[in-house]
Amino acid sequence: MNGAIYGRTVSSAPKQRRRRLVMSFEMVRLDRASSEPLHQQLYRQIREELESGSFDSSTSRVPSSRVLAATLGISRPTVSQAFSKLLAEGYLQARKRSGIFVADHLPATFLKAATPPTTKRTQHSPRVARRVDRMTDFRRGRQLDVGIGGPPSVTFVAGLPAVDEFPIAVWERLRAQVLAKKGSHLLRYASSRGEIELRKAISTYLCDFRGANCHPDQIVVVGGMQQAMLTCALALMNEGEVAWIEDPGFLQARNVLAFVGAKLVPCPIDREGLVIGKCSRRNSPRLIFVTPSHQFPFGVTMSLKRRKALIEFAESRDGYILEDDYNSEFRFDGPPLPCLQGLDHACRVIYAGTMSKILYPSLRLGFLIAPPQLVDTLVKVRAVMDQHSPAIDQATLARFITEGFFLSHVKRIRELYAQRRLFFIEQFQKWMGDYFDLDVTPAGLHFVAWLRRKEDFALFMRARELTGIWPRPLSFFCIKAQLQPAFVFGFAAWSQAQIEQGLAKLGSAVRQLKQRGAGNGSSFQIHSFSPVASPYWPSTAVRSN
Repeated sequence: MNGAIYGRTVSSAPKQRRRRLVMSFEMVRLDRASSEPLHQQLYRQIREELESGSFDSSTSRVPSSRVLAATLGISRPTVSQAFSKLLAEGYLQARKRSGIFVADHLPATFLKAATPPTTKRTQHSPRVARRVDRMTDFRRGRQLDVGIGGPPSVTFVAGLPAVDEFPIAVWERLRAQVLAKKGSHLLRYASSRGEIELRKAISTYLCDFRGANCHPDQIVVVGGMQQAMLTCALALMNEGEVAWIEDPGFLQARNVLAFVGAKLVPCPIDREGLVIGKCSRRNSPRLIFVTPSHQFPFGVTMSLKRRKALIEFAESRDGYILEDDYNSEFRFDGPPLPCLQGLDHACRVIYAGTMSKILYPSLRLGFLIAPPQLVDTLVKVRAVMDQHSPAIDQATLARFITEGFFLSHVKRIRELYAQRRLFFIEQFQKWMGDYFDLDVTPAGLHFVAWLRRKEDFALFMRARELTGIWPRPLSFFCIKAQLQPAFVFGFAAWSQAQIEQGLAKLGSAVRQLKQRGAGNGSSFQIHSFSPVASPYWPSTAVRSN
């Protein structure tokens, strides 16, 4: 027994050492013509590198005297003499059966190392391109380390899917299969259009289940909805040209269009979708961004009459429509509605879709259906960005779709979201019913909740800060629209227990603030604008009692 244990210990020890990176000291340069001895030069340069602090715990082991001597072309005693001095002064420490490492606590001489004199410099903002200033992304520092949806906790931020329900085991099995079958082929540069198997799978799915009218050659695989929008904007718009956008609407679409220098024209939303306003031919939109299947954030579905009118308008003004088929798979009252692109016989609609809301956001795979005359242009622009999406992920997704896992996942996750949706409505009425009227629309993964009393807005803004639960104010998505205060609550990413706990926590915080009189005299500006009498109010929605 002792021999067996000893054997495992001996065999595993070298593996443990090999896993730790070794400092290379590649910047050491020895001058044999110098009057300074070689061991002193080596000692001094190693000490200076250690004092620079450019290492961490994973690279703190130094090479053996034999290896370093061979690397530098000097004798081993010379290296040993330098190491001895560093060990004696506390820069290095020897660990039995492990080697020599940088000391856990460097000597005081390191802490008191002289620093070069610095002169005071006037702080100024860096000069950046105007396109950056035009965006509405005000995050800074560590805020940029967190994704759009925020940290993995109950936030009720809209647009987050239930990633914990994704069939990882199935995905990994398919990934292993495509790697075994195609091997190194998937490690090479791929097509900027996207892998042909994936384009065929996407085309078949969109024609069968979204009512699209397309061929695989019209599909361009992109890195998610962000890249889909940016590719189209860069390909079609010159700086100063007009772009129509829904108001309120998708913030990232606004950022993309502002980034390329478009002249943004916010368009109101009524019960039929985006309102087609009058404009001169000189100010005709070059690009119109719409979410016809499920308008974000109101949840309105664009009527057939409005869809046909929009296509006719775009054709008459030589413009294009960018259709974001947002949340089309997650309709809970009847089957999904056909997409706008399927009605387009004038080749004016560019369809954009993403797998982020269906599978998982970090996959970063989306797609465009381009009119035939625009395919090559969009591919060229997409190639400039990052050449292509990861070929391994594309091949895995193609298998995931063609073998039926995609549709079964959509069906299963839709049922889960339907359950969470009903539970959210029930719990929202319990914890928030005194404060809000909740809009319940037939589709989507979020709700708009209208405050009954505008003076409660400041309380909820304060409660968000205290609880870390961050439903967005509706005004966050507005450009010119002045609406009665409301919040947008997402629900899909959290279990029923998390939904109940989150709503209870937020509701309790508001009640405590109200009892203390917090929020009075807030500087928040509330516009006394009734959504009931406004074209922005989604009249087709069911308003809870």
